[in-house]
Amino acid sequence: ISAVFVPAVMGVSGLTFASWLLVGAPFSVAFGSAVTVLLIACPCALGLATPAAIMVGTGQAAKKGVYIRNGESLEVATKLNAIVFDKTGTITEGKPVVTDFFKKSRLGKDKIIALAATAENNSEHFLAKAVVEYANEQAIEQLQCSHFYSETGRGIEATVDGKKLLLGNKFWMDDQNINVQGLMDEASDFAEQGKTPVYMAINGKEAAVFGIADKPRLEAADAIRRLNKLGVETLMVTGDAEKTANYIAAKVGIEQVVANAKPDEKLEIIRQFQAEGKQVGMIGDGINDAPALAAANVGFAIGSGTDIAIESADLTLVQGDISKVTETIELSTDTIRVIKQNLFWAFGYNTIAIPVAAMGKLNPMVASAAMALSSVSVIVNSL
Repeated sequence: ISAVFVPAVMGVSGLTFASWLLVGAPFSVAFGSAVTVLLIACPCALGLATPAAIMVGTGQAAKKGVYIRNGESLEVATKLNAIVFDKTGTITEGKPVVTDFFKKSRLGKDKIIALAATAENNSEHFLAKAVVEYANEQAIEQLQCSHFYSETGRGIEATVDGKKLLLGNKFWMDDQNINVQGLMDEASDFAEQGKTPVYMAINGKEAAVFGIADKPRLEAADAIRRLNKLGVETLMVTGDAEKTANYIAAKVGIEQVVANAKPDEKLEIIRQFQAEGKQVGMIGDGINDAPALAAANVGFAIGSGTDIAIESADLTLVQGDISKVTETIELSTDTIRVIKQNLFWAFGYNTIAIPVAAMGKLNPMVASAAMALSSVSVIVNSL
């Protein structure tokens, strides 16, 4: 706007000068009128209209515990009509604990837990930390791990105490050709209670299954209800088992669930929504959420999540309070309204003032004061 506005005003000023000379006015009158046009039309108000509102908006967001990395995301947030949620650490508190344990192996319980905790100690996954904490609570000492490999969204492979271990979800066991049929009844029971089953195999044979519970955030149900009230479609995408995912989704009021999802599926879902013409938000906290957070129109990272998730997102929910997403959308709407008010004032001011100045009806000093007042009015309105 300014790129067009400034040369246009220069042209009007020149035309004013020439017109006054053509009608026989003194040089001082012609020159004074031309200068007054330049003064009254100074595009400060136009230049301030958007950044002033966005600066105030980002400041208000920070007070609410939402850090905004760029102004564009605050502008786009008001247009969001679909939001994709991760489950663990986003919908849930991200503080999983092992509540159940069932073994098929002949090895003792403490030995199996020691093996599992030693392997999982190399992983940064929430569920892995729960297994390690489970061992610590029972004062079970860890062993030596000589090999470790992690498959994102699936599980881990490790060599501990000379034994080859596999820990992860059902798909990971299937990928490794491990028959876990003897653990399925218990795993199914865990899932129906909203717990995540983590299978364990030792030397190629099923050994045990852990039931890990992670409670939904207290504000999650209210946050989903408020988003739905705004007409925003909500979807939970998780690598967790279907029964566990459905249990948590039902607790918080999310009707659409995609379970057993690989990390790249989250990215595919974001792009599919966008292909349908939707403005999509993504809320996550883990390494495997980073591509989807970056691809979304607006990415929200949980403040307690991984660094790469926070770096990939546009906004960070500092306290992990997902109800702030609704507040951010509402704040975005308010910010856009203020921007439009500012631009309306700036354009209206110039539309009226420039012709008056061109007609020689304004003193240059009065024009200077009016121009400054227009800038002040935009700042005051934003505040």
